[in-house]
Amino acid sequence: MREAMLTIGTLLLFGGGLMAIAATTPMGAGALITEAQLVQMGWSIAIGTVIAFIGAALIMRNR
Repeated sequence: MREAMLTIGTLLLFGGGLMAIAATTPMGAGALITEAQLVQMGWSIAIGTVIAFIGAALIMRNR
């Protein structure tokens, strides 16, 4: 069971990080971003960060 939780934690950490990076892709591409899109981007980054922190907590718990 320990190995499964470590694998899930790693996947959550990796996936959350990629989600936070992917949320900012339009900004890096030079797209014209409205205020509503900026708010949506902020929520996506926040959700991705929470997912990554949950994954990190699972990894640290199973060390």
